[in-house]
Amino acid sequence: MHINNDLKNLQKDGLFRKRRVINSAQGSRISIEGETFLNFSSNDYLGFADDEELKQHMIESVREYGIGAGSSQLMTGYIESHQRLEAELAAFFYSKAALIFSSGYHANLAIASALINKNTIVFQDKLNHASLVDAALLSKGKLVRYRHKDVSHLETLLKKYKNNNLIIMTDGVFSMDGDCAPLVEISMLSKKYNALLIVDDAHGIGVLGKRGAGLAEELNLEKEIDLLIGTFGKSFGAAGAFLVGSEILIESFIQKARTYIYTTALMPALAATITHTLDKIKKSNKLRLHIRELIAEYKTLLTQAGINASESNNHIQPLIIGDPKETIEISDQLYQKNILVSAIRPPTVPKGTSRLRISITAAHTTNDINLFVQAITNILNGRS
Repeated sequence: MHINNDLKNLQKDGLFRKRRVINSAQGSRISIEGETFLNFSSNDYLGFADDEELKQHMIESVREYGIGAGSSQLMTGYIESHQRLEAELAAFFYSKAALIFSSGYHANLAIASALINKNTIVFQDKLNHASLVDAALLSKGKLVRYRHKDVSHLETLLKKYKNNNLIIMTDGVFSMDGDCAPLVEISMLSKKYNALLIVDDAHGIGVLGKRGAGLAEELNLEKEIDLLIGTFGKSFGAAGAFLVGSEILIESFIQKARTYIYTTALMPALAATITHTLDKIKKSNKLRLHIRELIAEYKTLLTQAGINASESNNHIQPLIIGDPKETIEISDQLYQKNILVSAIRPPTVPKGTSRLRISITAAHTTNDINLFVQAITNILNGRS
């Protein structure tokens, strides 16, 4: 069977993926098969996944709402906790309306059926998340890619297709490089060419901005984004996702988005807990400042060790290795030192850019950063 050959080729090329069974809650330290590992692979940026206050709130919410919504939101699954969370999200992001989804992938794929038709041209950054790309590919519209963060290239393409319905879709903070989209310039272009601007800031919300509202807040663009996409699976420490935008945009998703209409609603107890988490995010500026201090420490130590730090100044710090097999070997060597750092390889990243993706969270300490830099320095020096 060709499937068997495909799997063998993945193994041969160093692209085969393996799962590890974690037997603890998420945190800066996790347990794998009874051993404790320093964890630099989690997207739990604010350390809320194992927060005692939130866990207690979840327990109380389960007692009130049970463990499931029972159906999609358009059947009997639209619970008061969902309504409350949507209202709080809209207010937090200074928007008119919000809509919650069971996952980030569902939220992004919803764009295909809710907003894109055969006359739509969708412009996307070359390094956008796979779910944004898939939304365009599965739609009836035409996908056009522009070079990463290249606003001149984007404008050239906008000019070419200016007589069509135009949508610009970009990540806010890019998930594998940790750099930020040039949203100021992109926002100006969206207005100049009357294009709908959609930003997926899954990795920025919670960490960037004084209130944690993400890259748009950081750049004072909160009212310039037509549709903002966020996730509860990163800084919120949970699961699920949301959209915020105008009332008419959100209503179009309610009426037309297949991944919303035909999916069981988010666990209502989780929605109630996330509403509480949103309040904690607002008050977590000390955690955000702590992350910034750790990033600065990491980049300084890496440079002192003679290792090229990435251009990212954010909590996602890629360490480019290049070859996928070598990247796995280095990740495995770190694992032997009880440090968990994922090896990221194609197709998640472009060929030749396989990397370690170091995720710095509020749960980490300066000592954790020192331990990692010392370990990676020893490994890389031993390979030279």
